[in-house]
Amino acid sequence: MKKIALLLGGLMVSVSVMAAPVKLLVFGDSLSVGHNIDAKDSFWAQLGVALKKNGHDVQVVNNSKSGETTKGALHRIRGAIARKPQGVILQLGSNDMFQHFPLEATRKNLQTLITAFKKANIPVFLVGMEALLTEKQEYRDGVRQMYADLALENELLLYPFFMDGLWREDGTNMDASYFLEDKIHPSAKGVQEMVRRILPAIEQFLREDVQTKEKK
Repeated sequence: MKKIALLLGGLMVSVSVMAAPVKLLVFGDSLSVGHNIDAKDSFWAQLGVALKKNGHDVQVVNNSKSGETTKGALHRIRGAIARKPQGVILQLGSNDMFQHFPLEATRKNLQTLITAFKKANIPVFLVGMEALLTEKQEYRDGVRQMYADLALENELLLYPFFMDGLWREDGTNMDASYFLEDKIHPSAKGVQEMVRRILPAIEQFLREDVQTKEKK
C-alpha cells in the first residue's frame, strides 16, 4: 500500500492506494512448467502460494515451455520482456544437456538471455542444473562451473541445483514419490519439496534485487 498526497478544495490530504503486486516471471522448461501434473501443483503456482503465505505481495507467472532449450528460448525473450515482470527466475539448460549441446553454446545462449533481461532493467535469479552421472566427470564439472561463472560475471544470485533434495549425489531418487513414472519430472510432492528448499533464496532475491530496484 502506498500513500499519495492530493489537493482537494485547497486542502492537502493523504490517501492510501493499493500497490500492484510484484510480478515474478518463471522462464524455464518442463521442470518448472508442471509436466503432466495439475497446474495448481506446478513449481510456479506452488511458489506463488508459498510466497503469499510468507507475507509477500507477489504474483508468480508462468512463461516456461516443455522441451525448451536455451536456443529455443532466444525466440521467446521478447514476449517475456513484454510481460513487464519485476524479476525473472531463469531456469534453463537441462534439455541442452539431454540433447548434448556443447556447453559453450549453452553458456552463450544463457548469457544472451541474461543480457536481454538486464537491458530491460529486469533482475535475474539464475537456477542451475546438474548433468547426469552417466556423463563424464569433466562435463559434469563444466556444467557446474558454467552456472557459477555466469552468476559471478553478471552479479546474479544463483541457486546451484534446481532438483536439490530430490536426487542423491549418486544420481538415485531420494524418494520415488517425488517423481512421475519417467523418474525425471517432479510429482506434486516433489515440487513441494523443491519450493520448500528454494524459497529462502527467492525471498533473498526479492529483498536484495527486486525490491531494491523498485526503490531506485
